[in-house]
Amino acid sequence: MAASPEYPILSEAFFADPYPLLRRLREECPVYYHEPLGAWFLARHDHCEAAVRDRRLVNARARELLSTLMPALRGTGELEAMIGQWSRLLWFLDPPQHTRSRGLVMRGFSAAAIERVRGEVRASVEHALAGVTVGGELDVVWQFADPIALEVLCAIFGLPDEQRSDFRRWTTDIMQVAGAGATDEDPALRAKESSARLFALLAAIVQERRARPGDDMISRFLGDDRDDPAVFEEVTIQCFQMVGAGYVTSRNQIACAVLALLEHPDELARLRATPALLIPAIEELLRFAPSVLTTNRLAAEDLEIGGKQIRKGQLVFPILASANRDPAAYVDPDRLDLARGGRPMTFSVGPHYCPGGPLARLELEEALQALLRFPEWRLVGGFDYRGASLQDRGPSQLRVRLGA
Repeated sequence: MAASPEYPILSEAFFADPYPLLRRLREECPVYYHEPLGAWFLARHDHCEAAVRDRRLVNARARELLSTLMPALRGTGELEAMIGQWSRLLWFLDPPQHTRSRGLVMRGFSAAAIERVRGEVRASVEHALAGVTVGGELDVVWQFADPIALEVLCAIFGLPDEQRSDFRRWTTDIMQVAGAGATDEDPALRAKESSARLFALLAAIVQERRARPGDDMISRFLGDDRDDPAVFEEVTIQCFQMVGAGYVTSRNQIACAVLALLEHPDELARLRATPALLIPAIEELLRFAPSVLTTNRLAAEDLEIGGKQIRKGQLVFPILASANRDPAAYVDPDRLDLARGGRPMTFSVGPHYCPGGPLARLELEEALQALLRFPEWRLVGGFDYRGASLQDRGPSQLRVRLGA
């Protein structure tokens, strides 16, 4: 197969600012075969939306995806162990198993259930801002967004406070490989080991909730079926995904939203003047500056997308961040307009819509509302996207002075 013209997806320049390249892809090569990964990337909104709904593009892709992302471990017992574990995550399931597992997860992630944790989210935001005064500075990534995301997950899932640093390290190892891959053996092995350690911790916590249920997310997942061994195992597996993916993406989404407002002072002033804009502003910030760039699927049969032949067994990456900037779907899409309204593609659509979306929105709402109490935001120094990946893009630091 002849490769498409080269577009440097996965380069440092791409992660620093992906949108010029994504515009080129939409205009020049909207269905792009990326030779290094051996995978297809979709850049247009219509292609992305159709792909995430297409039953010929399946979620059962743990083996293909992990083998692609961790080539150094191909053919090893370490990779096989990780595939066996990950293949049961909600992210890798198709109906009818996906339907059953998602129903269990939604016991804790329904709109009503998420609203019940508003108090925990608000408390985490206030803890992060404790001691910050008008005129003071903080790193929005590590002194604000990170402790909020970590404390919220620890609170609602009952993760031990003394293991927060372990949890941060494990999820970072996992998400780095899940988003960008690891051609060297060391990071791949770290991801495998961190995956095993996080799974073991969650299994112990779920076992404790079986014995002593409470008003927490895991107890809601277990429901009235807590004595069923199959439900215990299923809850442990799905908690791994919810917790593992939720921390890093939430941290980066808060930071990306704050940075977008800093770079668009007129829109920030508009939000200050019109507090009722906050909810539509969150949707626009999720569209304009998402922390997750892509999702992916596996072709279960040969098919055609945009005139290109996709072969059975090939991976397909709908670039949701590109769909969010498609002028065929949004008027003037490169302009931040907090009153735009509508729902972005950021959390996908259809049966595989991200169940953590409502929690991410709640965290953004509480975080931005608290920061807006300060009369002025001013960026102090520079920032970069060191360590960013397709599943994990956010500034590595973001120092801001709050107030005059």
